[in-house]
Amino acid sequence: MNRTIILIILIIIVVCGSGIAGIFIYKGFTEKSKTVHNLTVEKIESMGRLELVKINIKDVLERTKERAMFLPNAKTVLIVAGEVYAGIDLEKVGNDDVVESDSKVSVTLPKPEIFISKVNHEKSRVYDIQWGGFSSAELIDEAYREAEIAILENAKSIGYETTCQNNARMLLAPLFREISGKEVEILFKK
Repeated sequence: MNRTIILIILIIIVVCGSGIAGIFIYKGFTEKSKTVHNLTVEKIESMGRLELVKINIKDVLERTKERAMFLPNAKTVLIVAGEVYAGIDLEKVGNDDVVESDSKVSVTLPKPEIFISKVNHEKSRVYDIQWGGFSSAELIDEAYREAEIAILENAKSIGYETTCQNNARMLLAPLFREISGKEVEILFKK
């Protein structure tokens, strides 16, 4: 009797072990992934942008999608990290923007502008989603699109232009002074 029970247990162990081993062997032979990249450089452009400010913005965004009377509203909460890069496009500086006298050089730079405004998806996350169902991905995408717009608007409202102008003066005035050997005045177009 004891021998029969031990034999049955051994058979069960061998069958289960063989099954598990078979699954791993099967996956090893069948589940191979291969990625082939065929990259092509489409265009290389010269850029004369001087990035002077990076603004990091954090947003807690709640998006609700209202549904028909009998269905609950879909809702998501995202914690969004955004980045805004602003500066001066030096390609817009022309010969008439540099005025030189005996003792002074005046350089008129273009108005600061925002170069890049984006959501940093590595630092952002979905905090909560309720009643999303099959449209969860669409709800989250809409929320991220709204966050991108809000990040840009927030960057515009906090006065990045003044910070860009001050940083440009601190960076460029000593450089121009060393090159010209004259006093340097940096102005900005309106």
